[in-house]
Amino acid sequence: MRYIILSLTLASILLADVSLSEEKSKILQLQRQKLNADADKLQNSWISPLKAQARWQKSVNAGKFGGRTASVGVSLNQDIFRSGGIWYAIDYAKAYAQLSKLGIDIQEASLLKRLYTLTVQIQRDNFKLQQSKLLLKNTEIDLEVIKDNYKAGNSDISQLNRASIDSDNARVNLINTRNLLQNERYELKKLIGDKDIKKLKIPAIPLVDKESYLEKNLEILKAKKEIQTNLALYKTTKAKYLPKVSILGNYGYSKFRGGFQNYQGKEYNYGAQLSIPLDINTKNDLQSNKINYIQSKVSLKDKRWEFEKEYQKHINNIKDIKEKIKISKKMLNMYHELYEFSKSQVKAGLKTNLDLESLANSIKVQKLTQKIQQKNILLEKIQLFFDLKVQG
Repeated sequence: MRYIILSLTLASILLADVSLSEEKSKILQLQRQKLNADADKLQNSWISPLKAQARWQKSVNAGKFGGRTASVGVSLNQDIFRSGGIWYAIDYAKAYAQLSKLGIDIQEASLLKRLYTLTVQIQRDNFKLQQSKLLLKNTEIDLEVIKDNYKAGNSDISQLNRASIDSDNARVNLINTRNLLQNERYELKKLIGDKDIKKLKIPAIPLVDKESYLEKNLEILKAKKEIQTNLALYKTTKAKYLPKVSILGNYGYSKFRGGFQNYQGKEYNYGAQLSIPLDINTKNDLQSNKINYIQSKVSLKDKRWEFEKEYQKHINNIKDIKEKIKISKKMLNMYHELYEFSKSQVKAGLKTNLDLESLANSIKVQKLTQKIQQKNILLEKIQLFFDLKVQG
């Protein structure tokens, strides 16, 4: 467990200099800056503004008496007690900010997963392209041999047709692999901008153990934070319908000039207010928020179950890939043995150089197969690793 945590820490350091394009990195940076500003605003939302005002007015009444009034002042209406609602509002603001931050972390992790997945796929599919070229050569060798045998009467037309179809299929597979590589490069360039694909480096991605996967999983962490956020929101909503105490007051200066009256001086008042809302929708509002809170608790259990199965799926995939590597190694040993045998047969004139070339290609194909499967294992590790919170 300690080794895995250390590996995750080292990987997070390696990923600190991410290869996302400047624009995508800037967008994530701006989203976090906006989140911080919104979080501060939400956390201080319970504080009422101090209102400043200035007024000038001229009036004339029905008796033709008129005057001019000029005044300036400030006023305040501030809640100081909301049956715990102030603290709940602050708790909600903090939880909501952390929840939103996890949302951005998930967005970034998704981009990085896509980036490194495409990078490894390109590396893997370059091996597949080499493999496709070798397989095409072997089908062409087979076609040439069967064609000669057919002309000599040693094979029938069905064998020649099958060999021709195999060669065509190998050629189509080569075209498809080349096209797939091109599309993968286009998709990767969308993520990295004008950076050079060849300079992208894959950090050492550890195979995450199940405990770490479920403990640091971003979606599970988000589900936990949703519970905390919805509970704080429920408490805040509940306090909204309970008694609250406010202090209010204003202070100013006023000046009046009229026909028979002239005065100027300071004006002020202050006081306290106790209030309780009587709302017909109170019960429904509270019930809705309570259900939302309970739903988030059920959602956490559901997500944890889903990711337990997701983890097991990737582990099983890795086991299957390792089995394929074992099979490829056996095939490689067989081709090596046949190659050495065929060399002596060629010297004795019993086999042709085409047989030797075909076996040499088959050896290369099996070596490439093992490289391809190693990249497939890395792809499975990437799918697990980028589901985790490894930074911050």
